[in-house]
Amino acid sequence: MHNEPYFKSSSERIIALVISCAMFMEALDTTIINTAIPAMSQSLHVSPIDLKVALISYLISLAIFIPISGFIADKFGAKQVFISSLVIFTLSSIWCGFSNSIAELVVARIVQGIGGSIMMPVGRLIILRTFGRKRLIVAMSKVVTIGVLGSMLGPVLGGLIVGHFSWYWIFWVNIPFGILTIIAAIYYFEQTSPKAVHKLDIIGFLLFGSGLSGLTFGLSAMSETELPQIDSLVIIFMAVVLLLSYIVYAKKAKNPVIQVGLFGYPTFKISMLGNVFARLGFGGVPFLLPLLLQICLGYSSQMSGVLIAPIALGVVLSKQFSMPLLRYLGFRKLLILNTLLVGLSLWSCVLINQHTSIYIIAMITFVFGCLLSLQFSAMNALAYTEIPESHLSGASSAMSTMQQLTQSFGVAVSAMLLRYLAPNVSAIKYGLTISIFHTTFLILGFITLISVVVFMKLKSDDGNQMLK
Repeated sequence: MHNEPYFKSSSERIIALVISCAMFMEALDTTIINTAIPAMSQSLHVSPIDLKVALISYLISLAIFIPISGFIADKFGAKQVFISSLVIFTLSSIWCGFSNSIAELVVARIVQGIGGSIMMPVGRLIILRTFGRKRLIVAMSKVVTIGVLGSMLGPVLGGLIVGHFSWYWIFWVNIPFGILTIIAAIYYFEQTSPKAVHKLDIIGFLLFGSGLSGLTFGLSAMSETELPQIDSLVIIFMAVVLLLSYIVYAKKAKNPVIQVGLFGYPTFKISMLGNVFARLGFGGVPFLLPLLLQICLGYSSQMSGVLIAPIALGVVLSKQFSMPLLRYLGFRKLLILNTLLVGLSLWSCVLINQHTSIYIIAMITFVFGCLLSLQFSAMNALAYTEIPESHLSGASSAMSTMQQLTQSFGVAVSAMLLRYLAPNVSAIKYGLTISIFHTTFLILGFITLISVVVFMKLKSDDGNQMLK
C-alpha cells in the first residue's frame, strides 16, 4: 500500500497540476503587491498608507465569500464553479492593472477577492473528491508546494517587475496562467452534477461575513500610524460581538454557513485551534524578514529576495519526507515535535545582525521552510480524518477561511508588535532597530508554542487511518 503511485492516471495528474496553477496564481497575487506599493502610490497620487486599503479590501472579500464556496460548489457543480471563479479572478486581474484611481483599484481587488475566495476552497474540494482520504496528504503536498512557491516568489518578482517595467504588470503577469488553467479545466475536469442543497443561510452569512471582515479590517488598522487606536478597538469589539452572535445563532440554525457541529469532531477542532496559534506565530515571517534585511541591514530588495528564497526551497524539499515522517511518528508526535522546532527556528532569527554571514541567514530561512512545510502538511490533513463525506464541503470552506484569515492576522500581529515596540511611532520606518525585530521574533516564537498545548490533546492513534 505504501508503494501505491501518487497518480493513478494522467487525468489525476492534470487535475493536480491545474489546481496547483490556480493556487500559484492566488498566492502570487497576494504577495506580489507588497513590493510594488511605493511605485503604485506615486502613480495613483496617494500615500503608501492610504494604498494599504487595496490590500485590506482583498482580504475582506476573501473573508466574506470563502464560507459559502462549498454551498456554491454543491449547488452549481464543482467544475463549473471552479472555472467561473478562474474567469472572475483573471478578468479582475486585468482590471486591476488598468485602474486609474485608488477607488477603482479597491473595487477591482474586491472582485478579484471574490474569485480567489471561491477558486481555492473549491479546488481543495476537487482534490479531496479525486484522490480520497488515503492519498490526500501526498496530493495536497504536491499542490501546496506550487502555491507556496507563488507566495515566496511574489515579493521578489514584484520588485523585479516594478524595477524594469510598470506596476501594472504585477497584476497582468497572472493572465497567461489564468487562460491556460481555464482551458485545461474545461477539457480535463470531469463534469460534475449539481447536488440538492439547502437554502442559503442569509442571516448567518451576514453575521459571519461581517464579523470576519470587521475583524480583518480592525486588526490591520491596529498597525496604522495615522488611525486613532480607539477606532480600531471599536471595530474589533463590534466584529467579536457579531462572531459571538453567529455562534449562538448557528447552534440553532438548520443549515448554518459554517457548521459549528464540525467542531464536535476532535481532530477537526484540534487542527483548527492548532492552525490558529501556529499561523499567528509564523504567518508574519515573510513580512518581517524583508523589512529586517532592507531597513536594518541595508540589503537591496533583490538580495533580500534571494535570502528569503531558501524558505521556498525548504518547503519543496521537505514535502518529499512529510508522509514517511507522519507514518513513522504519527500526527501527535510529529506535530508536537515540529511545532517546538518551528518555535526554535523563529528564535534563531535573533542571530541575524550586521555581522551575520549571508550563508547563515540562508540556512536559517531554509530550515524554517522545511519545518513550515511539515507543519502545514500535518495540520491540514489532520482536519479531514474524521469528517464524513457529506460534510467535506463545509469542512473545506471552514479550513480555507481559517487559513486565509489567520495568515493575514499573523501579518497584522507582526506589524502591531513592530509598531508598539518602536520608540517613534510617527516615523516608524526610522524608529525600527535590529533589537525590535529580535524581540518580535521572540514573542512570535512563544505564540507559536501555544499550539503545542493544543496538539498534546491528540491521541496517539488519531489520524492513523489516513496513513495506511
